[in-house]
Amino acid sequence: MTELWKAMENESQKLMDTNEVGFYVSSRMGLAFTSDTLSKLLTSSKKFKNSVFVVYDTSKADYGMNPLRAFRLSEKALGCFQVT
Repeated sequence: MTELWKAMENESQKLMDTNEVGFYVSSRMGLAFTSDTLSKLLTSSKKFKNSVFVVYDTSKADYGMNPLRAFRLSEKALGCFQVT
């Protein structure tokens, strides 16, 4: 309960839409990373600290494999970019 209270007190999480947690793309054979998607991920990370990028791989779904993968930028990766 203490951790939940601290999260509610955190300034970066106040007054944010908790329904928006990132974005997703549908791709074939996992080819989802482009400069555009990386830019969107950086923008999402600025708006929401725990933002995720979900990839739905249609080729894996065709073979009954798990088609979903989720990615998030680490604090170290965010530190390498100037998110303004």
